[in-house]
Amino acid sequence: MLDESLCPHGVCVTCVNSVIAAQMFKLFVKSSEKIWQKALNSLTELPDATNHMVKTLFGIVKPDTLTLHTMKDYSPCDPKDVVHRLNNNRPGRKTPKSIRAGPQCECPDCGKKFMSPYYLNMHLINSGQKEACLTCGEVLFRGRDLQDHLNYAHNTNSILCQQCPLLFTDEAQLRKHVKEAHSVGALTCGDCGRFFTRKASFEAHSQMHAVRTCRKCGIQFSNRGCYREHRLQCEPDARPDPHALPRNKRSNIRDPAFFTCDYCGKTYTSRPQLKNHILWIHMDVRPHQCQWCGKRFYTSTRLAEHSIVHTRERKFECDICGVKLVSKMAVVYHRRRHTGEKPYECEDCGEKFLSSSRRSEHAKRRHGKGLKIECKECPAKFGRTQQLKKHMTKFHSTPMIIKVESC
Repeated sequence: MLDESLCPHGVCVTCVNSVIAAQMFKLFVKSSEKIWQKALNSLTELPDATNHMVKTLFGIVKPDTLTLHTMKDYSPCDPKDVVHRLNNNRPGRKTPKSIRAGPQCECPDCGKKFMSPYYLNMHLINSGQKEACLTCGEVLFRGRDLQDHLNYAHNTNSILCQQCPLLFTDEAQLRKHVKEAHSVGALTCGDCGRFFTRKASFEAHSQMHAVRTCRKCGIQFSNRGCYREHRLQCEPDARPDPHALPRNKRSNIRDPAFFTCDYCGKTYTSRPQLKNHILWIHMDVRPHQCQWCGKRFYTSTRLAEHSIVHTRERKFECDICGVKLVSKMAVVYHRRRHTGEKPYECEDCGEKFLSSSRRSEHAKRRHGKGLKIECKECPAKFGRTQQLKKHMTKFHSTPMIIKVESC
């Protein structure tokens, strides 16, 4: 056997590797034995469960010992929630900086009190106009007013950005801010100076500066935080009780709001719904066009439903009789013929219908509701265009002009 330069005399490389692996495994076993012995010894520190435990107890095995942690009001035992809480409450977390210290102050708009001006500024962060002085807590308008206050009241020089109301202590910070926030294509809020890299985030932030009106007393707020605090005092029962909801849904509790259209007065529960209503109904924006007939639609879904008129593709099947139809709603209406279901009831006479369109047509024809087509030559009104055509042919010789109004 040839001698290896790095191996003992008369021993090959394979045997040396085997001995090293055996030694490493031996050390690993000894280390594991020590860790488990400490962990088992720590189990003697567990409290007695004679009484009902208010807290939930967790045992976590670490390289040196087993540590015990308790959590209040915790029953689902979700491991992800446990890890999240332990990471946020770990001993090595940084303590609050001195900037968070200061005199107690309160918001002049909603009256909410804060421990320091830092937390008042966090409350006003979405306000497009006001900001609190970190030294004395006085609330001022962003930009020039705050700069003058710092100069005269606290003898602090600051530099104001010429394109947004942010203040900086030196020229280097200002140049960095201008390069990041006011370069070509940057998405920067002109009210508060915050900038974003994604258009969706910028549009969502822009909604924070919208003026909100209390539905009960009519007071308006430009800050969402002030609006919510006022709503809790003015109408405390408007917001759901968070303790009555599951834990994973408590963070998404919002005060129910209504958004009213300025043109027709129709209300919606979300701002995107109101935006689509204005674009589609009042501005008549129809970006989706049919390639066969040129007809335009509000959404791609409506265009896809219309395209079946040209393609006549039948891919939706009735589960009762097996007949194939051109759309999903056609299957729903067809199935109601089998079951006899008529969910849409007329408010005036109680007659029931398969669809809301048939109920609307019934309300126009029998009860005179809905859209009215007015004759230009006389006060007569009709529910259908065909009725107006007959009226124009019989009583007037002028060309037909149709005007639609809502009752």
